[in-house]
Amino acid sequence: MATALPRTRRRTVGTLLTLLLTALFLGGTAGAAQAADGYRYWGYFHVKDGGFVFASTGPSGYTPKDGSTEAYRFGTSTTDQGVQPRADLAKLGFGAVCADTKAASGKKRVAVLVDYGTAADASGADVPKPRAACAQVAEDANGQQVLAAVTKVRSAKGLVCAIDGYPASGCGDPVKDATVPTNEAKVAFALPGSDTSGTSDSGSNNGLLIGGAVVLVAVLGGGALLLSRRSTPN
Repeated sequence: MATALPRTRRRTVGTLLTLLLTALFLGGTAGAAQAADGYRYWGYFHVKDGGFVFASTGPSGYTPKDGSTEAYRFGTSTTDQGVQPRADLAKLGFGAVCADTKAASGKKRVAVLVDYGTAADASGADVPKPRAACAQVAEDANGQQVLAAVTKVRSAKGLVCAIDGYPASGCGDPVKDATVPTNEAKVAFALPGSDTSGTSDSGSNNGLLIGGAVVLVAVLGGGALLLSRRSTPN
């Protein structure tokens, strides 16, 4: 016949079990992603000091310098930092992108990186392959004019809605309980003169974690101000 534990020991055992269950519960929920609402849009970036910097203005409000690099990425974000292009800047600097474009008097050259994103944001559509282009434009050309020199741009109400026809419809659409790509692997970008036909094979969603969603890149106005503009009731 089992001997009953003294009251003090029973109280101690009960306390330890409570702490253990609490620890297990917290351990099971720690790190779980918090779903958030956001937007799906084309993010606009400058390349500075070997890294991507989310633009503080829309492309029409910024004038890139000769020898600089601009970048765009389609994706989903819940912050005003966008989703960065998956370009390896060690291989896709201005020198590599504009190597075959000779400087011309009265013109400037700007490298442009375009990352169309992954299948997660494609809504079943084919995702074009990421590509790089060298824009040769007037010295005073702004970011939007640089982009339009090497791509086809669809815009509405001052917003960049599509690049090269992607996406085919929509413009900065809201996303409920969004997922945001993080820790993505670098992917190959087609350089000027190479075959850019076909679709990307990088939409397998590797490295995706539950996260958040979007901002908008404006042709007019600041990129960083767009999230608050979207969030403010009319």
